[in-house]
Amino acid sequence: MQVKDHNIVKKIIAESGSKNDAPAIVDWFSTTIEGQQYLSDMIDRDAYLMESDPHTGKSFSPMQSELLFARIEKKLSTNHLRKLSFRVAAVLLPLVLMVGFGWYLNKKTSLFEGTIYTELYIPKGEDARLFFQDGTEVYLNADTRIRYPERFGLFRREVWLDGEAYFNVSSSNKRPFIVHTQNTSVNVQGTSFNVNSYRENDKIKVVLDEGKVAFQTEQKSYTMFPGQQLEYDKVTGMITLQNLMHSSNLSLWKKNMLYFYDTPLVEVINVLERRYNVEFNLLTPEALTYSYTLTTRHQSLDSVLLEMQKIAPVRFTLKENRVEVSL
Repeated sequence: MQVKDHNIVKKIIAESGSKNDAPAIVDWFSTTIEGQQYLSDMIDRDAYLMESDPHTGKSFSPMQSELLFARIEKKLSTNHLRKLSFRVAAVLLPLVLMVGFGWYLNKKTSLFEGTIYTELYIPKGEDARLFFQDGTEVYLNADTRIRYPERFGLFRREVWLDGEAYFNVSSSNKRPFIVHTQNTSVNVQGTSFNVNSYRENDKIKVVLDEGKVAFQTEQKSYTMFPGQQLEYDKVTGMITLQNLMHSSNLSLWKKNMLYFYDTPLVEVINVLERRYNVEFNLLTPEALTYSYTLTTRHQSLDSVLLEMQKIAPVRFTLKENRVEVSL
């Protein structure tokens, strides 16, 4: 409202102006310094005139003054409440957003809660398939134990393995996936790989199909690339890294297939004992000098033993849950 509009102000106060102009005048009085100063000057002037001459000031009657002040007070109260609401919102909105974001993080991770772990054991003669909440897929071989949190942490995804498992890890550059096993670990981001790490075995074997991993001991880290197998001797600490023609063959167990390539009989026996939940009784120790190369889809132990007898002069006699080995 500019000076040239003061005539409109006077008409509104005298109740002779347009109803369309009234809201703008009230808003001008309540929200602008100029309007408030104009109103104050007018009241002072009229008060002075009324004090000097009781008959003056008819252009601003007590009734008009009371009504105008009531409207102005209401407008000022509304504006104050609106400003207060904005101030409260400015304080509460970031807090609400933080609480909401914190609730979301806690739902996806264990950021604000104690970590709750689950341990799963797959008995001999069985296998299993597991999905974590981040989308990671895990195949678990027989006689395997895995420990994992119900919700992964904000910065790391960690599991503990005793046995054999194949991992299809969901990619996350900011949250590496770590498989801990017997004072070693496999550190990955988005990768497919097989880990063979039975506690009773002297060696840990990691085979990488896709991606990139770092195998870590207490002393050193070793980077692996697709198609490679790393073998760690737990007794000597020696690391052997080799390239494979068909790395995926080492994880055919997850497709219910048996795969042996120049595998010593003692290792074959270990695999078959877990796979079929049987016990081998070695009657002739000299039989352990033979190795086996075999890929088979046969499900029954009888069929597997018959195929093995065609490869080397070793006899296998199945008696209930025991297999006698002899020459």
